[in-house]
Amino acid sequence: APHGTAVLAERQTAGRGRLGRAFFSPEGGLYLSVILYPQCPPEDRALMTPMAAVAVCRALEQICDVSPGIKWVNDLYLGGKKLCGILCEGCGDAVIVGIGLNLYTPEGGFPAEIPATALDVPVDRRALAEAIRQQLLQPGEFLAEYRERCLLLGKTVTVHPVVGEAYAARAVEIDDRCRLVVESC
Repeated sequence: APHGTAVLAERQTAGRGRLGRAFFSPEGGLYLSVILYPQCPPEDRALMTPMAAVAVCRALEQICDVSPGIKWVNDLYLGGKKLCGILCEGCGDAVIVGIGLNLYTPEGGFPAEIPATALDVPVDRRALAEAIRQQLLQPGEFLAEYRERCLLLGKTVTVHPVVGEAYAARAVEIDDRCRLVVESC
């Protein structure tokens, strides 16, 4: 498929997030995949996720007049609860940007174990999807905005290293590669 191709779904039956985690995808959400062929070295593709987070924030401000924050690295939060998850995956020369956005609270609410929220305002799904797609196609500079929107800076986080025990640390900054810099508590 060509650069910028978008696929929009009304619901997902097997949504997933980072590290293979399940993603609750009830009917009424915006589930969007956009195919991009980034013109950057492979090592820069890790920046696609934070770039996509900023792109979705910009589109939400443009279409819905809401300003979410970003929980490093791929979740958007509004009012202290998760509004959107983003997953970028490489596929040959392409990167597929997957976005799951809660537009409306499902009947019966979100499961108790999921601290989620939804926009719950009338929104044209197609217009919002197109605004997101356009932001992804023309992202411009995003690092400063990503840092400004980051919800974790100054907060205590739990670090789960590849080897060894999890430990508490304080999030101190986002570096130029959008990595979270922490210092031990």
